[in-house]
Amino acid sequence: MAANETVPPIHTTQVATTNLEAGPTPPPSNTPDTLYPPEGPNPSGTNPEASQKMAQETPADPDQGAGVEGEEVVWEGRYAMKNFLGRLTFRILLTIAWIGLAVYTWGYNGENIAPLTIIVGVVLLLLWLGIIYRITLARYGHYYRLTTRRLFVSTGLMRRRRDQMELLRIKDVFTRQTLIERWLGLGTVVIVSDDKELPTFFLAGVDDPKRVMDLVWHCARAERDHKSVRVDQI
Repeated sequence: MAANETVPPIHTTQVATTNLEAGPTPPPSNTPDTLYPPEGPNPSGTNPEASQKMAQETPADPDQGAGVEGEEVVWEGRYAMKNFLGRLTFRILLTIAWIGLAVYTWGYNGENIAPLTIIVGVVLLLLWLGIIYRITLARYGHYYRLTTRRLFVSTGLMRRRRDQMELLRIKDVFTRQTLIERWLGLGTVVIVSDDKELPTFFLAGVDDPKRVMDLVWHCARAERDHKSVRVDQI
């Protein structure tokens, strides 16, 4: 090679190792990912808006609130106090008579009938204790609640039993009233269902039983119609 002959320059290309390690870049996607949005994945693994909506619709107590299936409380009742009106009136009259007897015994020198007055007073006290116990047991030992889907009957004071009946199972609803109960607007609502375990429910001593009967039948009819609509749509 001659001394004055020039050597052509050698061109080199530098390859970045980072591009080789990262691999090919995926093409951009125009469809947004609802499960994992751009700001990061949702910890619950679902759409955050759907999770928030579900949390608002689901009640803390499944027996109360609208819930996901629209269950709402329609009516609540207890054993009415008017059931004890006659017995309370009778005891009040006896108490007034005993007070008059006591005034005569210890105010007008009637010591000879003092033992009789004491005995009558003890009997009267037992009558009052008995009626107070029965009122407490009946008033707070019977609780009824009707929702748009179920009927609940709670009985018992110290040991409470709670039964429920689905409105779809109701076959018949009617009332029972005596002559005095009709005068006072009281009665018992009887609900008959096709449930073999508990075929009959008794709503005893409720106020305005005809209205309660109409409410139960109306809710049962509406639940059956709503159920048939859902089945037809499926």
